[in-house]
Formats: sequence, structure tokens, C-alpha cells
Amino acid sequence: LHAAARRHRREPTRSGSLSSLPLEMAVKDTLLLILKIVPLAMYLRAAACKYSVPILGCDGELCPVAIGKKGDCVPTANTAEQLAWCEHAWTPWANGLMSSAGIDYRFKCSAGDGHEFAKILGAIEVWGYVLLWAAPQMGAFILTAFMTGAIHFHLTFLKDKPEALVVQFALLAASCAVMMLSADAKAKKVKKA
Repeated sequence: LHAAARRHRREPTRSGSLSSLPLEMAVKDTLLLILKIVPLAMYLRAAACKYSVPILGCDGELCPVAIGKKGDCVPTANTAEQLAWCEHAWTPWANGLMSSAGIDYRFKCSAGDGHEFAKILGAIEVWGYVLLWAAPQMGAFILTAFMTGAIHFHLTFLKDKPEALVVQFALLAASCAVMMLSADAKAKKVKKA
């Protein structure tokens, strides 16, 4: 009798495990929702600016500081700044990667070609963000890969110090967290069935 009572205390009953499961899932679902909305929605704003959509400050002026000149402004990653970065930094970096990999393709990002590379990057951001809601692990994987590339760009091409990349590392951590928490939630749903 005592052994059965001890086993009963160690192994929760089916109803006992189910009562804690909804709370745990609710906490994870809430955390996932917060991560998808608060930090990761920045990808939508960035994509909007790449497509010259005049919302959320995308229609601001080019801050000279954004392109390495002197000024008394703070870059906001608006359309003018992103298109300048695309033409003078992102494209040379990406083309250097392509040539070092032996791939005969050159990205273009100028007014003459409609800022093609910026549009490609914006489409990836939108695609990744939309997938966060439809297929969370896939969307989080896309955004994780995207931000890993952005961090590589900042560290290798721009020679930025890691401590200057707080926003980039926060976005990377948020997308990794969504990927891991979504995998855990998916595994629990499979196990439950």
C-alpha cells in the first residue's frame, strides 16, 4: 500500500498532468505571441521601408551619419537610409560572398534597377514574418538565418564591434526562441495525440 501511494505521488495522474499542461501551454503561447509582435514585427517595418511604403517613419530624410558622414541626427533605417546601405554596403558584401562561393551572379541595388536587392531582402523579411504565424518554426528559421547574415555583414564587412549590434542580437535571440518554443509546443501536441 505504501509503495503504491509513493508511486502515485511521484507519477501525476492523467488528470493531474492535464491540469498543469494548459497553464504551461498558455504561458508559452503568450510568450510566443509577445516575441512575434514586439521584437519580430520590426522586420515588417524594415520591409516596408525597403519597398518605400510611407509608414512608421520610412519616409524620413537620409541622415548623413547613416552613410558615415558627420551630422547631428540618428539613423532610423528609413527608406532613404536602407536604399543607400543597399547600394553601397549590402550589395558589395553579398556580391563578394557570391564570388567567393564561385557563383556567377551579381546583385544590383540602384535606382536604375529599382533597388532589386532591397526588394529581395524585403520579400524575405515579409515571408519569414508571415510564416511565424502560419508555420512558426519555418518562419523563425528564415528570420534566424536572415539575422545571422545581417550580423555577419556587420562584423565582417562593416567591422562593427559586437556590442554595437544589440538590436541585431536581440532579433536573433527572439527568432531562435520562437523556433525552440514552437518546436516544444509541436512536440507536446504530437505526444498528446
